[in-house]
Amino acid sequence: MLGEKRRTRLLEHVRRSGSVGVEELAEALGVSTSTVRRDLDEMDERGLLRRVHGGALALDAPEPEENAVTERAVRNLDDKHRIAAAAVGLIDPGSTILLTGGSTTAQMVPHLADVPGITVVTNSVAIAHAVGTASDSVQVLVLGGLLRNVELSLLGHLTTQALAEVHVDMAFLSAFGVDPGYGILGAHLAEAETDRNLVAAAQRLVVLADHSKFSQRSAVRIAPNSRIDTLVTDQEAPVDALTALRERDITVIQA
Repeated sequence: MLGEKRRTRLLEHVRRSGSVGVEELAEALGVSTSTVRRDLDEMDERGLLRRVHGGALALDAPEPEENAVTERAVRNLDDKHRIAAAAVGLIDPGSTILLTGGSTTAQMVPHLADVPGITVVTNSVAIAHAVGTASDSVQVLVLGGLLRNVELSLLGHLTTQALAEVHVDMAFLSAFGVDPGYGILGAHLAEAETDRNLVAAAQRLVVLADHSKFSQRSAVRIAPNSRIDTLVTDQEAPVDALTALRERDITVIQA
């Protein structure tokens, strides 16, 4: 099959499906996965589609569905426990940390009292309540904003205004997805802008992501990989993805 004809069929597959993986495209077109990857890279550069880890997204792909944080909390729970405990081990006594909403960052809460003198800044109503009821030794600062019910998070310009008054040493972000070539992915456009401001407010960024987050696709980027200082994941995370991140001088911890 000639290259341009192959790429035309490839683009048709992506637009029809919204999102599609490399192996699925290779099988449909009868070519190697390396050929598909080269085509996807070229078509991403031409602005025809959005290249993501493991495949591609159509430019008009809808936002991925995101279950409520209460539903996500029980998925890969053991992995999230280990990831959260390892993440808390990175916190210096007396520092100010920022916790974004999410099922993995929520697992950090029981361990926070082990680090003396810290202040927790958050835009998550659920995390603020959990920290406040778990320990009297942790000071909590809640950022205001518009409540997004499904996530129990506060969003918008009020959140950004409050951030301007706070110094944050380290932010912990529970990512919807991680793409080694594109960055930290989000699931909700309205929430993404607030998350970008939260990430920008911190001196250091720690991303918490279990292995399932490396296969989740989205057209919404929270931040490029160059913004990540440390990624904390589990033992089942894909080796090729972690190698690519380490090559970008990102510290990777597998809990």
